[in-house]
Parts: sequence; C-alpha cells; structure tokens
Amino acid sequence: MWGETPLSFCDSGKGGVMTISDENRDSRHNGSQEDNEPNPELGHSGLAAHEHSSADGDGAGAYSDAETNGDAENYDGADARGESEVYDSAEAYDDAEAYGDAEMYDDAEAYDEEYDEEYDEDEDDDDYDDRPEPKKHAALKLVLLVLLIAVGMAGGVWDGRFLRTQRGNWQDDLAPVGPPDSPEVVFTVERGWTLSRTAQILYESQLIRSAESFVRLGRQEGKAESLKAGRFRLSASMSSLEILEELVKGSILTTRFTIPEGYTLKQIAKVFADRGIADEEEFWRCVEEGDFPFDFLQGLPGDAHRLEGYLFPDTYDIEVDEPVEMVITRMLRRFEDVWDSLPEGTTDLTDREILILASIVQNEMMLDEERPISAGVFYNRLQTNMLLQSCSTVQYYFDEPKFPLLTADTQIDFPYNTYIYPGLPPGPVSSPGRASLEAAMAPGDTPYVYFVAREDGSNGHYFSRTLSEHNAAIAQARANRSGN
Repeated sequence: MWGETPLSFCDSGKGGVMTISDENRDSRHNGSQEDNEPNPELGHSGLAAHEHSSADGDGAGAYSDAETNGDAENYDGADARGESEVYDSAEAYDDAEAYGDAEMYDDAEAYDEEYDEEYDEDEDDDDYDDRPEPKKHAALKLVLLVLLIAVGMAGGVWDGRFLRTQRGNWQDDLAPVGPPDSPEVVFTVERGWTLSRTAQILYESQLIRSAESFVRLGRQEGKAESLKAGRFRLSASMSSLEILEELVKGSILTTRFTIPEGYTLKQIAKVFADRGIADEEEFWRCVEEGDFPFDFLQGLPGDAHRLEGYLFPDTYDIEVDEPVEMVITRMLRRFEDVWDSLPEGTTDLTDREILILASIVQNEMMLDEERPISAGVFYNRLQTNMLLQSCSTVQYYFDEPKFPLLTADTQIDFPYNTYIYPGLPPGPVSSPGRASLEAAMAPGDTPYVYFVAREDGSNGHYFSRTLSEHNAAIAQARANRSGN
C-alpha cells in the first residue's frame, strides 16, 4: 500500500701540565759541589761560600741572602718554593682537566729526589727530621683536588644528565629537546597526577630537558594546579613553556565520529567498532547493563533494544580511549538536551510513544518539510485503528537497510512489523533527529492517511486522503520511475 520508500542515511688545547724545568732546578743550586761541603761553623752546607760568591748572579745572591737568615728560614724558603711549585702544578692540572697526568707525578718525584740528595750527607743531623716532604704534600693535594672535582660533578649530575640549573640560567633548560621536525607523540596525563609527576614523565619521555626546571616554570606561571588529564599531541620540538600551555589549555587528543540520523543500534555498534571506540561485544554489554542516570531510561527492559532511539544522531568529539560508557553517556545527554528544547506536544501520546513515532518518521521521509505531514498521517491512522504499514518498521528486521523491500518482506513475522501488528511497535526503530522529534511532538493537522514516494528525483511524496487517490499516486510514481 505504501510503495517502495527509499531510506536516507546521512554520512556523516690541552696545555701542557706545568713541570719543574732544568733551569729552575739550576737556579736552586747555583753553587759548585765545593760550595755545598758542610761547614761546622755554620751548621749547614756551603753558606759561607755563597756569601763570597754573590756577584756570580742575582739568582745566587738571592739564594745566599735567603740562606744567611738561618737554617730555619732556609728550610722555610725551600719549603715555600716547593709548595708553590706543587700548587702551580695543581693549577695546571685543574685548567687542563687532565686526570692522573703522569708528568705531574714525575715533577713531584724529581723534586723530592733533589731534596734527598741535598740531605744525604746530613741524615744524622738533628734537623733532618724537620725537612719538608714535598712528595707527601703533592700527593695529599692531588687527592683533595680529585675529591673536590668528584663532589662538584656529583652536584651537577642528576639522573645521568648535567643540570645547567646548577651552573647557569635555569631557563636554558626550557628550550626544546629536539629539532623543529621532531615527530608528534601521544602523551597521557593520568587523572590525579601532580605537576612534579607530570614533569618527571615528560623528562623520561625525552620531551623536556629538566623536570626540575619544568616544575619551577609551572609554579612561576601559577599553573601548578591547572594541568588537565587526558591524551595530548606533543613534540620534542616544543619548548617547555609550549608544552605547559598545551597541558593547561586542555587541547586533549580527541577523535571524531558521526552517527547519521536514522541509524539503528546495530549500525551504531559498527561505527564504534570501526572507529576503535569499542568492539561490538563491549558496546552491547554497555547497552544492556550500563548504569546511566537518566530518568527517561527508568523502567526500560535491560535488553538489546534498551537504548534504541536514545543515542542522539550527531557528530561527537571524544577523547581517544575514552571508555564506551562515557561515550554513550555523552550521546544520551545530547538526546536529553534536545528533548528538553522541543516544543510542547499537541497529542495525547506519551513521551515514549512520541519517540517511537519520530523514529518511524525519520526513515520514511527525506525532506524535513514533509515530516510533520507524515507524522500527521501516522497519527490519523492510529486514531482510526488502521495498520501503520510503515516500511521503516520492516527495515528494522535487517542488520542493514534493504533496497528494495519486497512484498514478502512485509510479511515477516516479528513484533516490530506494522504490516502485521497494529499500533506502534514495541520501541523505536531508529535514532530520530530533531526535525523528526519536532514532527512527532506536534504532527501536522492533515486529512491524509496515505503517501507514496514520487520516484521523480525530488525525494518527495504524494499524499492522499483515500485509497483511490493513493492508487492513482502509485501509478504516477511508476510512470515517473519509467521516465527516469
């Protein structure tokens, strides 16, 4: 009676270490071997001879002058020179950063040997035990120097990386880690993470140079408590400030999907699976068992049809890996928002019945302007106890829309088939959009009880008041189809 009605689905230079040269050694021993013979009157070797040979040179005279001050001062002077040269060696060692340079140790040993030769003939002298020990001094200073360097390195190393914050401007650590063409990565901030925890994971992910500097930046910017949880697209080419702003702004990594008007739960399940939102098994479990706090779901049976018609057809942006329950909750809340914005109903139909009627109208009509008229047709039939004979209710039997429907299809025995069962079907047969909901809420005041698709490419319908008018409209539709 209704004809074949097409359905519409929208698509949705290392410097050398300083050494004690031969010239330096000679400057300490300018006197001859005879000059160094012991003199009982002076208590030490060759001092008198040095007094009479001061004209030989400034270096010898200076040495003589120093030694005539007495044995103690002689020792002090020698000791001072020894220590000074050792310090010079240590400084050269520090500047060159040459760890364990053998040449320095050779200098220390050479210096010690010279003192040993000078004191060989005086081993029994009472002052022998008071002679300086330059080798021990040098070794001790080297040990202390190494320890200081080790402590300094330990203080400047954190988790295997030198922290410039210990040696320079901490803001240097806020520069990008990688080059401008660094690829994007997905970074997840879990709910409950602190700024310090987030900074540590960013550092371990090689997205920032310093967790410590990132935390300092966050606090300085007053954003320590403003980070959003979710998944973000970040890159090593981004500075710490850019990353911080991204996490605070909440540009969470999302995915988009669209549910066209008129889709059934079976079709929505496939969209969820295809888009990686949830597999079909998880989807159906949620449909039947999910706990959703909406009044319009109260009292509905927990079966596969429970949410039919309530998952509002629209385009949704959701977080990647968002739980399916949260996605469905979004869709249910969208339905609630749209429903609450609809005009007051003009019929005696319940909310549930209005939704069912809207789901039928959705897939019967393609033009929004015809939806109120078709809603009026079905409402008139309900009022006169006529079978609705809606192709939309037959299509609900199939997993995907079937075109064309055959006469035999209209005789399939199942509760939703309004060619067989009177009244409205047990539940919605699709997800109606706003226009269909509005039409069902306030059906058009029309005398029509029949309609058939024009088949002329207009996507419109012929509406009729009587069966004879309807049969004539069917003939015209066939003619239109033949002419096309």
